[in-house]
Amino acid sequence: MNNATDIKTDSRYPFRVFLSLLFILSLFMVCWFGPVSVYAGHDYFFNTGRFDVLIQALKAGDYPIYIDYNALEGYGYFTKGFYPDLIVLPFAALGILTGTVAAYNVMIFTMTFLCGLFTYIAVDRVFRNPFAASAGAILYTFSAYHLFDWYNRAALGESLSFTFLPIIFLGLYHIIKGDCRKWYLLTIGYSLLIYTHLLSSFLTFITLTLIVIICYKPLVKEPKRIGYLALAAIITLPIVSSYILTLLEQMASNTFYYSTKENITGQTKLYMQDLGWGFLSGILYPKTENMAGTGPLLILLVLLRLFIKEKSPAIRIADFCLLTGIILLVIASAVFPWGRLPLGFIQFPWRLYEFIIFFFAVGGAYYLSAIVRTKKHKIAAGSVIVLFTLITFVVNNNNYKYWQSLAFSEAPHWFTGIASVDNEYYLGGLEYLPVKVPSYRYIHERGDTVISENKETLISNFTRKEGIASFDVKTGNPDKLELPLVYYKGYQAAYSGGKRGIPVTESENGLVQIEIDKSGRIEVGYTPTATQQYSWYISLSSTIGLMIYIFISKRKRSNAKK
Repeated sequence: MNNATDIKTDSRYPFRVFLSLLFILSLFMVCWFGPVSVYAGHDYFFNTGRFDVLIQALKAGDYPIYIDYNALEGYGYFTKGFYPDLIVLPFAALGILTGTVAAYNVMIFTMTFLCGLFTYIAVDRVFRNPFAASAGAILYTFSAYHLFDWYNRAALGESLSFTFLPIIFLGLYHIIKGDCRKWYLLTIGYSLLIYTHLLSSFLTFITLTLIVIICYKPLVKEPKRIGYLALAAIITLPIVSSYILTLLEQMASNTFYYSTKENITGQTKLYMQDLGWGFLSGILYPKTENMAGTGPLLILLVLLRLFIKEKSPAIRIADFCLLTGIILLVIASAVFPWGRLPLGFIQFPWRLYEFIIFFFAVGGAYYLSAIVRTKKHKIAAGSVIVLFTLITFVVNNNNYKYWQSLAFSEAPHWFTGIASVDNEYYLGGLEYLPVKVPSYRYIHERGDTVISENKETLISNFTRKEGIASFDVKTGNPDKLELPLVYYKGYQAAYSGGKRGIPVTESENGLVQIEIDKSGRIEVGYTPTATQQYSWYISLSSTIGLMIYIFISKRKRSNAKK
């Protein structure tokens, strides 16, 4: 037998072909869109700002870091507590060598490639069908909405979350129908998702709940599967405690602007015309609204179900994916009473497109594989998918540049890359500013000064260095001083060289306030709370424990097969 025949009969050959194609498409996607900083998406500068904070913290050996000390003209913003950074940390480390923009592009490429790889593995484990796995992975990974998230919106957290959904749903599949001893896949995927984007984690929880309700029969039939589902949820909690407990601690300690935001979900849900444009995404976009959706190819592929007469377990799984996607599409639409429900924190119901696209891609890919049986037909169908993907790159790129060019012409101050009061400091609406702070403009107007209640108190030599604010104070009476620092739980103050701490509270303006009783030099800085410190140990020990369990479990199964 010649070498060519050996390669083609190798079971790994389709996977190698897919990997090569995935690599090329991921690289082409990043190169085609060019430097993302030129046409910065909506949240681009906010997310590169997070990168810069991490880069500087890693350089200084000061990780984990909670306060962005440079934000809000030095007043500080508790970015870390509300936006997890564990997944972007390796790319921030790379940014020390390459710079922020290059590291950001490497991150887009890497996470896109991993998204395709994880999707392939998940679909192939379920269907044992390399063609369906390849098609589904490309359709999902390079969907119009994923590109829209990466570039138009520059929604880093949501874009990254695409990578971990396949792991989550594969884990749930094993619990409900497959090898329930692999319950830990759900824990791993969901933990990574929580460390990536909290809103996507909530929507994933809703989707998982929907699936469990629909699939209650196999769970009831084998109660042990319910036990494994509960185990996956329970083990996830300590693993993500370093983020969740930090978040809950801050939320409990104060009231922030996110709690006062208007519920706009009723205004942003999808009407029929929106759904129609969403079906055309990747080929055609409206010039009156910046939006994306499923794209036409996914719709055409799921419609192939009308021409399939096959009845098999695989078809039933594909049908389930189609049903789940349709239900989620209805939930995202104007039919669902979004404005009447306390779900304003979701902001945009069309975030559900991420899940709709996943299920349509998986179901549609299998329907396609059920119709194209021969090798020639598979090559032809695969070529159409790749060609459509390339067209989507081009069309979406043009749409991206159109909207960002329009935004630049209307508000160039949003594209300077320099945080200022004119562009809201690139802090994404400042939802995590204490409500006592009158506004972000108040901070700019107030200036970099320490204000005392006693007019006779003298303040001098105010400096900021490496997260520490220090100044000299001269007073003859007890006094209260309001510092140019936004208040978050964890700030501490003390006299230089002294061991006794100075009481720290929140002022009427939402800033750090200290009570002094003598003259001297005072230093104020943020110190991680006990919750923040111990939660890291909980997460680390829980992760190590899960890894040991997986290793032992696999070894036992391997020995049992011998």
